[in-house]
Amino acid sequence: MPCPVPPKSRPVIRRLFLAPWNPAARTNPALRDWLDGHGYITPHFSWDSYRGHDPARTQVPRGLMGNAIRLHWDLERFRHALGDVAMTVDGPYRTIAHNREVGGAEGSRHTQADGADFFLSQVDEWVAASPKVNTRSDVVDVADRIFSSGGVGNENSGTLHVDSRGYRSRFTTWTRAR
Repeated sequence: MPCPVPPKSRPVIRRLFLAPWNPAARTNPALRDWLDGHGYITPHFSWDSYRGHDPARTQVPRGLMGNAIRLHWDLERFRHALGDVAMTVDGPYRTIAHNREVGGAEGSRHTQADGADFFLSQVDEWVAASPKVNTRSDVVDVADRIFSSGGVGNENSGTLHVDSRGYRSRFTTWTRAR
């Protein structure tokens, strides 16, 4: 569920809120305050939705919140480039212990709060719903552009992985075309 829209009496933050792919949105302190006050990272992603899937549903540690914020602004650009599709992070933040339990890569970006996974069923829903992409390959191509200085690929589990690590990394093992 998206964050409540700012009122018309706050026209600047309302305009930025309604266009979160706009670079000005990510740097506006008033919009940041609005989102924080409602428990959101960005207009379409809440802090609660990015909690770990470990039994304690661990929150992102304060020292990693900047990484999560950077990732989610990139996810806003990604969902817009795909045609403003509904998007839910299937693989959110992980503690190091939980990452080991689920067989995550050592040094996984999930443990740095700047990685996100999406199950192939969701990727296929984007393809079906979006006028901008027709295949999984198209989705990967969009991810490649949006996360040009981050990671794009997939895990052995068949999930699409994106991250905002700050340098380019690519890894793809599943068939892109579909």
